[in-house]
Amino acid sequence: MTADTDYSVPGVATETFVELLNDPRLAIPDAVKEAAKKVSFDGTAVPFLCVPSKFAEAIAAVKGLEAAFAGAIAQQRFNVDAGQVVIDTDHAALFVFSAFSTTLNGKPSLDRAASAHLRDTDIHDSGKHRYRQMATNIYKTKDGRYFHLHGSMNARPSMTMVGVDPERTEITDAEEIRKIYGDAVAKWNAEDIDKAANEEYRQAGTICYTWDEFKQLEQGKAIINCPIYELSEVAPTPPVAWPPATKQMALSGIKVLELTRVIAGPAVGKGLAEHGATVLRITSSTLPDLGILNPDLSQGKYNADLNLKTPEGKRILAELIKDADVFIDGYRPGCVAGLGFGREQVRKLNPNIIHVRENCYGWHGPWQGRSGWQQVSDCLTGLSRVFGESLGLDEPVVPIFPNSDFGAGASGLVGAMHALYLRATKGGVFDLDLSLSYYNVFLMGLGTYPDEVYAKVKTKVPLRHDWDMTTSLPIVIPELVVARPDVFMSPKFWHTLDAPALSGKIRTVAPVIKFSGPIEVIVQRGPVQNGDDPAEWPKA
Repeated sequence: MTADTDYSVPGVATETFVELLNDPRLAIPDAVKEAAKKVSFDGTAVPFLCVPSKFAEAIAAVKGLEAAFAGAIAQQRFNVDAGQVVIDTDHAALFVFSAFSTTLNGKPSLDRAASAHLRDTDIHDSGKHRYRQMATNIYKTKDGRYFHLHGSMNARPSMTMVGVDPERTEITDAEEIRKIYGDAVAKWNAEDIDKAANEEYRQAGTICYTWDEFKQLEQGKAIINCPIYELSEVAPTPPVAWPPATKQMALSGIKVLELTRVIAGPAVGKGLAEHGATVLRITSSTLPDLGILNPDLSQGKYNADLNLKTPEGKRILAELIKDADVFIDGYRPGCVAGLGFGREQVRKLNPNIIHVRENCYGWHGPWQGRSGWQQVSDCLTGLSRVFGESLGLDEPVVPIFPNSDFGAGASGLVGAMHALYLRATKGGVFDLDLSLSYYNVFLMGLGTYPDEVYAKVKTKVPLRHDWDMTTSLPIVIPELVVARPDVFMSPKFWHTLDAPALSGKIRTVAPVIKFSGPIEVIVQRGPVQNGDDPAEWPKA
């Protein structure tokens, strides 16, 4: 695709990459900056995602950091030059919605026809019925504002809060359902429903703010200057030697315990696995999960079922922690700690472990303990308002792709590699904090496309505030495929994996990074389902 504009996605990605490398808040090591000299960017000049914000440039820059850390680790660990890396910005852009473009046996993996092969993890039946699904959506309030209601993985509390009967699942017409929820939310003022959701019912949800409004919030002021991840050395130690490696992969032999759900946390683990780490995700059949995301986000991992509310489950997890290098907590702030596995508790079991935690609102400010999702962060930080206004609307519209989820996951991967590198070279005990809203603050700081650039990719779909992602994505993705078959059919950007645990094969976005030298970045294991593996570290 040719461009008749001076704008260049790879050019802006390069500039953003350099800014991240030199961000004093990240304190990137000199050896990583040296490795970064072998990272470059390519791709078409014009973006293809139908959003005004610079999704492709942001994620490509973060992927560049990932490549630089992998190169520096390979040099330090194996005394090997990993070689050159060219980050294709089109490939990187695919990453931000990879779970939604993955196919299982030729069908979209989120479709019911494909998900028939997947174990049912929707124990509250919130995803099975359109009526309950649409508890997750933006609706207008009595005072003329907009509120993103969120049903999470059990829609009943949010439905009950606004006065919608949770059991009328025989209603399937989307417009009728929108009216039911719209009428219910219209009885509330925005501040009142926000307080009820977050403080009384402890459900995710937020008022849809503009960027300027967000910056004036106490929460906005608390995180506006946070980098894409916060890495803290909490205690000095001698350097910790790398474990024995079985492959020429930057993180071969590293063990990662992943206690996460949905996208951002699992994306951290997926990325670590692509660099050779052994990643064991812990799930529980007693908790709801989005198992439909497993075809993409469980690639390369092991998955074991543990009930951490039982003494036996706690005992097994404690034993696993003793041999782990990285512990990822992606649940609502405080939940895992309440089960006996907070930072201090985990460190008593393993003093050198790198502790990673991920949330929606950031780890400072009055709302840091709130539950949240990608849509909530997008509405909190003003991103949804930017998208709505770019469509000519005076209302927020969630920008289709789960960008802040995947972006926070990619940032967390970089942060974990940063911590592992420092632990091996200078020593130290490290905490890593990441957040959907840290990533959105970074993205908003990049601004939006010039009008003439955005005009080339602006969607023709008549989106509006109360079109949830399950409505918009199935319409918008085919539009993108028609517009850019070179991206969606490129064998460089996609790969096919055997997935016996899912009864077939998946086609999904391939790892974005590929070194010209001997260091591999690959998926070593097909995707699995929850509880497919024993709760033990696999033997090398």
